[in-house]
Amino acid sequence: MYKIILFGDSITAGYYHQEVTDLLTTRISQAFPLAEVINAGIPGDTTVDALERIDQHVLTYKPDYVTVFFGANDMATHHLKTSEDYRENLQKIIDLIGREKIILVSPPANNPLLHVLDRPEHRLEKYVEVAKEVAEQNDIPFVSLFAEMKKQESLRPLLQEDGLHFSEEGYDLLALLMNRALREKIKEGDED
Repeated sequence: MYKIILFGDSITAGYYHQEVTDLLTTRISQAFPLAEVINAGIPGDTTVDALERIDQHVLTYKPDYVTVFFGANDMATHHLKTSEDYRENLQKIIDLIGREKIILVSPPANNPLLHVLDRPEHRLEKYVEVAKEVAEQNDIPFVSLFAEMKKQESLRPLLQEDGLHFSEEGYDLLALLMNRALREKIKEGDED
């Protein structure tokens, strides 16, 4: 039995129609029936919040694998975090958890036509690039969720009406990508 922690914000938490649900946790648990999957997603969290709660919500569980999925709130204009703050905080999270346990997930695409005005596309792309660079510098798996979402014909089926939070189809895609990365990470761990 091994432990997988899903560490992130409202999308990780399964925020769906104004409620926290098990939409993501269930999809990961079904793919890894021998794992204990712990959802440590908190709506509204930034990497600053993540660092404040990392001991209680992640390290105390002594996880084998951790998906780290932040950025959508860090980049929101009302938080006024720079991409360099985001970079530094991601690095601190990696250092605390240990790079051998982490899978880093990029911030998601959002639909600016659906009122996500505080997360402009140019700012989002910068945060995605920063996450990718941090993953490369630390030699950790990177789930390019943003790029995978942008490959879709339309973002609308992946997102709820707010243009930011995921629909069931969005969770299907996220779980598919996370499960693929987790399988690779677990396989690497088994080979060591």
